Amino acid sequence: MIEVKYFINYKNFRDYGVYVSDSIGIADELEKKPIQTYDWAEFHGISPDLRNIKFKERKIELKCFIDGENWEDMLINFKAFKEQLSRTGTQRIHIVPFEFKPLAYEVFMQDDIVLDKTFREGRMVGIFSINLIEPNPIKKILKTSLDKFQLSYDSATETEIFFGDGTKQTARGNVNFSKNYESPSYESSGINLVSISGVNGDFYEAYSIPTNEMTFRFSVDVILPSAKNIILFVIGRNLDNSYQAVSMSDVLNGKTGYNTIEAFTELNMSDYGKFIYKVLDSDGNEITGITYENARIETAEIIGEWQNMIGKEKIIIIAGNIEEIKNFETEAEVLWEKL
Repeated sequence: MIEVKYFINYKNFRDYGVYVSDSIGIADELEKKPIQTYDWAEFHGISPDLRNIKFKERKIELKCFIDGENWEDMLINFKAFKEQLSRTGTQRIHIVPFEFKPLAYEVFMQDDIVLDKTFREGRMVGIFSINLIEPNPIKKILKTSLDKFQLSYDSATETEIFFGDGTKQTARGNVNFSKNYESPSYESSGINLVSISGVNGDFYEAYSIPTNEMTFRFSVDVILPSAKNIILFVIGRNLDNSYQAVSMSDVLNGKTGYNTIEAFTELNMSDYGKFIYKVLDSDGNEITGITYENARIETAEIIGEWQNMIGKEKIIIIAGNIEEIKNFETEAEVLWEKL
């Protein structure tokens, strides 16, 4: 039987005994934000700026009912279903209409769910509505079964990337990275802990500020004379003046010119007095003509609740001013250029 399927964080609503009787706002036109207008005294009327229309958040209402053998079974399923919508961060809703390509939304629950219970033909049935908000509604949607893939694009404004594993990352400017689903994606604090730095011909040194945080993002901008696959190695100097490797990035498909390469790791920052950044090609060789800039150490955290998606199909959302994205390249399949 062909039907519309609803999923919450990759789990079918039906697994909880939940059925959707009506959905509102899924494909409706978004409400426009107020249009900027100019009122010139020397001209009739007004001059509206219609070049770049922006939209408000998406509002979705799902009218549902839940079926159970008895009150206890129904209540257990209802609580488990509700917990999916009450987790940290936004939650992923997938809708597959009649085996057509899926629609995907990153949403949060606006109001608590009120369950209205009743009986139908000797079975317990609960009726409820879910009011959801998609705060960043304009998006590009990708799909991949790869456990590692490259993604690059240029965006003058901030975009949010939801990787389909429960985590997200914000990015702008020259976005170029490799997503590896073996571990979650981290969001850096944006506060640089580098206090003193020095440059020589081969490496960039960054002196640390001790902190109680345990997870860090090490990053550096490098200017490449030609396109090359590169890896960032971070070497820490212990307090006894010995050195050890503390982190290594995934392979980055570096482009000619500016690239930002990053590595994440957990460590006790106060155990180290200095860090050395070394960017080599993917074969471990020195890169002639490479230039280092803007070395950073930032605290980092997982935004959302990560789930293991190795070997599974992943749906990725890139949300923001999608119409302004340029030079988009990825190994993932593009399901929707703009939704």
